[in-house]
Amino acid sequence: MEPKTSQLQTVLGWPLLQVRTWLDGLVIGAAVQGESFNWVGFAFTAAARAREERSLDWAHVALHIYGVLAGLESGDNAQSIRLSEMSLRAWMIRELGAQEGHVVLDPDVIHTWFQGLIVMSMDEAANLLATPDWRTIPTQTLLQLRHMKSALNTLAHIADSGVVEKHPELKDWLQFRSRLP
Repeated sequence: MEPKTSQLQTVLGWPLLQVRTWLDGLVIGAAVQGESFNWVGFAFTAAARAREERSLDWAHVALHIYGVLAGLESGDNAQSIRLSEMSLRAWMIRELGAQEGHVVLDPDVIHTWFQGLIVMSMDEAANLLATPDWRTIPTQTLLQLRHMKSALNTLAHIADSGVVEKHPELKDWLQFRSRLP
């Protein structure tokens, strides 16, 4: 008796057009045909395929799924999914070039994400991090600063895409990121 093929494996074997048609009839994040579905694994695999094939279409599928999943989550789970989304976007921009307004290749999407993560000014962060013992800094604050650093690391991969020229404040933030936790 052959082992049952998972829905994820089945879908991953389909051509892109069939995958897109299938997605149009579903609620991302929900069960599929009454069975749980590994949406994060699907997004991850679509992202890997986008990189391997340098495919904007597969990237669009992965980014769409990541975006919906991040909206369904909160806290660190949402942040982790959003980081995967933005990392794929940055990779595609670095490989294929930036295109303002493009659903995949617009670096302003990553900049906007970073802006949403800023919880304090650079001066406030510098003063806070000058504390000799970081153990006195609330864990949640350190985590927020770490999220900012992750976003800056993602932006650093596309710094030559024109995003820094368009948003000159990023130059100082990118230089400051090594001081963030």
